[in-house]
Amino acid sequence: MSTFVKHEASLRRVCVWFGTHQVVKHIVEPAYAVRFEGAMRRRFASLRVTNEPAEISDADRP
Repeated sequence: MSTFVKHEASLRRVCVWFGTHQVVKHIVEPAYAVRFEGAMRRRFASLRVTNEPAEISDADRP
């Protein structure tokens, strides 16, 4: 029996910022993070969007 385990080091955190306030935070696999970042840049053209390696804390876990 095999189990699929996500490697936390390979996850990305995409955030949308309104000034210093984080209004969207989404943690996903790298391929989806690129698509999500593009969508957020189109949707929130005047806001800052970041795509960084995710550092998973207990608050971020489902």
